[in-house]
Amino acid sequence: MRTELGLIVAREIRLRLLSRAALIGVGVSVLVIAGLVFFPRMAGNGTESDRVAVLGLSAGETARAAVLLPDNDVVAGTPGAKPTEDTPFVVAVTDRGIEATAWKSSRLGELETVTSRVQLAALSVGPEASRTALSLSAVHDDSDRVARTLIAYVVVMLLFARITTMSSAVTQALMEEKMNRVVDLLLPKVRPLSLLWGKVIGAGTVGLVQTCVMGAAALGMLLAAGDRTHLDIVVGVAGVAVVWYLLGFLFLGALYGGVGAMMSRPDDVPAVTVPLQMVSMLTVFANLAALQAPGARWADVLSTIPPFSATLVPLRYTTGEESVAGMALSAGVILGCALLLSMAGARLFTLAVRADSAGEAVRRFFTTASRRAAA
Repeated sequence: MRTELGLIVAREIRLRLLSRAALIGVGVSVLVIAGLVFFPRMAGNGTESDRVAVLGLSAGETARAAVLLPDNDVVAGTPGAKPTEDTPFVVAVTDRGIEATAWKSSRLGELETVTSRVQLAALSVGPEASRTALSLSAVHDDSDRVARTLIAYVVVMLLFARITTMSSAVTQALMEEKMNRVVDLLLPKVRPLSLLWGKVIGAGTVGLVQTCVMGAAALGMLLAAGDRTHLDIVVGVAGVAVVWYLLGFLFLGALYGGVGAMMSRPDDVPAVTVPLQMVSMLTVFANLAALQAPGARWADVLSTIPPFSATLVPLRYTTGEESVAGMALSAGVILGCALLLSMAGARLFTLAVRADSAGEAVRRFFTTASRRAAA
């Protein structure tokens, strides 16, 4: 069976990964990513700047600060001024030191850079002001937890989109080979289970390789553009999400493969795949709801039920709501379900080849199952 499985997997990878359409698709995706990364920076270069309100400086010192901060709009602030969305940085210089405040905590790094330039402009206020340690604070804390949650959601949903796309490809491939009567040549030499798993593993490998290529391109372009914000979070989230991509694809790939085993005509596709697409939409809605309450009881329950677990578990783990034991339980459930679905799909595939329609194959499947249960 290993030799059969290896041959089918290699065939799928060769047909899908190295095909002209696949290479063009990856190339176009990389170009789109490049546009998303670099275009906003080129379009916004020199046209938008953050306003910095400085307090306690003379007009000459404020002008000097503006020279030292050419990428910012430096203005003289009124006493007691606080940061706003329009003025995200406020720097107050006194003879006791410098107190700097940002509108959001995620921009404290930028605030530190801005404040160091204001220090140079404040040398005439007194030596204490230039040597005192900076006091940095923020009005709103939007840093680690929010960033982790949003990054996890984006990464997980992108991978889930790849799962559904490649799972649909499994269905299409099985249906086409049945229409072209290729299975008549394969089944005498290849077990149906090997054929189904070969399709699933091959398509999943292709999807993972393509996703990793696009992800590596995106990270490389962000680094080249000088954007290292939350880079450690992105890498950590991506690692967990890739593991659950594999688990989720084993489940959905087996499910779509079982569905594809029943179909022999293109007209069968909408009637059978629409319910599966509705389940995918429910998964998207569940993740949107989990953004608001990742620790809710309903999220605990759904995180153990496939295919919801494929996206909820990495999202909840990133926010600290999912334990290692919970992840192990969810992984065991989704692997067990994938195995059962693949066995059922292989049996359906065998019956569907000899049946005149998908309905007849399903009836034969349940008739055989009921007889075995009665025996």
